[in-house]
Amino acid sequence: MIFRNLGTLLFYLCLLMDVCLNSSQIAQAQSVGDRKWISEVLPVELGVGYAVRAIDLSRDGKLDIAIVDAKRIVWLENPTWKVHTIFQTPSGYADNVCFAPMDIDRDGDLDFAIGTDWQPHNTQSGGAVGWIESPQDPRSMWIYHPILETEPTVHRMHWVDWDADGNPELIVAPLKGPKSNGPKFEDVPVRLSAFIPGKDPHKDPWVNYPIQVPLFVMHNFDRVKRLGAGEDLITASFQGVHILKHSPQTGRIDIKRIGSGLEAEAPAKGSSEVRLGKLSAAIRFAATIEPWHGNQVVVYEEPEANSALESLWPRKVIDEQLKWGHAVVAVNLDEDPEDELAIGVRDDSAPHRCGVRVYDRHQDGTWVRTLIEPGQVAVEDMVSADLDGDGKPELIAVGRATHNAVIYRFD
Repeated sequence: MIFRNLGTLLFYLCLLMDVCLNSSQIAQAQSVGDRKWISEVLPVELGVGYAVRAIDLSRDGKLDIAIVDAKRIVWLENPTWKVHTIFQTPSGYADNVCFAPMDIDRDGDLDFAIGTDWQPHNTQSGGAVGWIESPQDPRSMWIYHPILETEPTVHRMHWVDWDADGNPELIVAPLKGPKSNGPKFEDVPVRLSAFIPGKDPHKDPWVNYPIQVPLFVMHNFDRVKRLGAGEDLITASFQGVHILKHSPQTGRIDIKRIGSGLEAEAPAKGSSEVRLGKLSAAIRFAATIEPWHGNQVVVYEEPEANSALESLWPRKVIDEQLKWGHAVVAVNLDEDPEDELAIGVRDDSAPHRCGVRVYDRHQDGTWVRTLIEPGQVAVEDMVSADLDGDGKPELIAVGRATHNAVIYRFD
């Protein structure tokens, strides 16, 4: 080919570069499913691995793994994964169920807010919110301090800067409304609470601000960073997916419904798990399991330039070959502009196994699934973190029926 002038040559060079770039992006977007995943079974046997977090407890700059087990709380020290038991469930209490790390007493080390005495079918009594204080050596047993007893069906908690003052509050979400009645549990809404430690959290009572919302059976929630100061909540309940915004000046709570959930009869309705991810710098998606304890992986993709409107985000079912999905993680695994989606499946349903699944969104809008070691972990909870400092996130899954904990990393 003969180019008549420099402008024509530059045009074709730019066209070639664009084609190469697009081809590279397509190959990169498809790379997650092609990578080899490696599993590392951790040296711990669990009763039920209700919750897992990656945090630096040894204070050496490496992320350790903390796990809420049914009758104890443990952490595994990076890189040997030696197991340290730091809390034993008090006699007469039911299971531990959730925790939220924070330096509660402001002494420079991490403590845990915890939810224990988990009684999912008892909306009348039971349930307890407390915190455990880290000693000077975090490998020793920690000290328990009560915050609120009782709190029926206490289930999830996060530290959230709800008041936008730079000091996060402990947001606690029971599963069901107090004194609500089955089988539908739609007669009393869930009672969320914002707990604020006293000046001396050991001695002073914690302030408890109720968060009144007309939502029922809230299985999970997460914090969402605002554009300015503070954080909002994203919730999964019988009513679908909502974003809750709090105005500290007026005390008003604005509730925006972004996802419909599965619209059916209770108790098999709504949304069960939820996490927010990104499709680009400006466009987000909400990923859920539906209905409550359900068999669908659902993605709600935020409409372009439409985030301020009141319309629902479009609902897309990307997988129905599962039983009892029980963990959702949005994480960028391949360094493209979009987050990938990792799902934990709790139960087997022949021929579909429990375990970890990763979904990669391709440029045509489809989400392509990869199964990782099917059947290895009956996933109760899962997080992502860079445990080995190589710049690539791992997935850490903890099990129920399989009683195990496993790290998944890819080449």
